[in-house]
Amino acid sequence: MTSDRSRKTVVVTLWVLAIGLAGCGTPPTATSLVSQGLKAQLAGDASTAETTYQQAIKLDPNNAVAHYDLGTVYDRQGSRAQAVKEYTTTLVIEPTFTDALFNLAVDTASTDPAGAGKLYLRVLALQPGFAAAWLNLGFILQSQGNAGAARSDWAKAVALDASLMSHVPAPSPSPTASTPKP
Repeated sequence: MTSDRSRKTVVVTLWVLAIGLAGCGTPPTATSLVSQGLKAQLAGDASTAETTYQQAIKLDPNNAVAHYDLGTVYDRQGSRAQAVKEYTTTLVIEPTFTDALFNLAVDTASTDPAGAGKLYLRVLALQPGFAAAWLNLGFILQSQGNAGAARSDWAKAVALDASLMSHVPAPSPSPTASTPKP
C-alpha cells in the first residue's frame, strides 16, 4: 500500500515530466528544418544552413527543396562538384525544378557547354520568361559559333529584363570592305 505522500510525489513527478516534454515541442520536420536552414543562409551562416539542410535530408531524403538549398550553399562555398550532385539529386526527385535546372546549367557550362545548353532549353520550355536562361543560352550559342542565334537570345533576355543589357557583349564591328590601293 502506497502512502498519500508517495502518490503525491509520483503525481508531481509525472506533472513535471509532462511540462518538460511539452516545452520540448514536437520533433522538427524536414520542412521546418529547411525553413531554419534558409533563415541561417539568409543571415550569412552557411555552416548552420548546411548542417540544417543535411538534417532535413536525413529525415526526408526525397525533399527536393532541401537538396536544392544545400546545393546553393555548396555553390557559395565554391564546392561546385557537391553543388552539382545536389542539383542532380533535386532533379531526380523533381525533374521540373527550374531553379535546379538553371543552377546545374551554370555549374556545368564550362565543362559541358552542349549539356548546359540543353538544360537552359529545358528551363525555357518550362518557364519561357526566365530572362537569365535566355542570356546564358546566348553565351553557349556564341561559344559554339552561332552569333546570330546568340544575339536573338540576348534580345529576348533584355526584353524580359532590361537590367541584363549590361551583360550582353557589344556587337563586334562588321568587317568593312577595303579598297585596293592603286
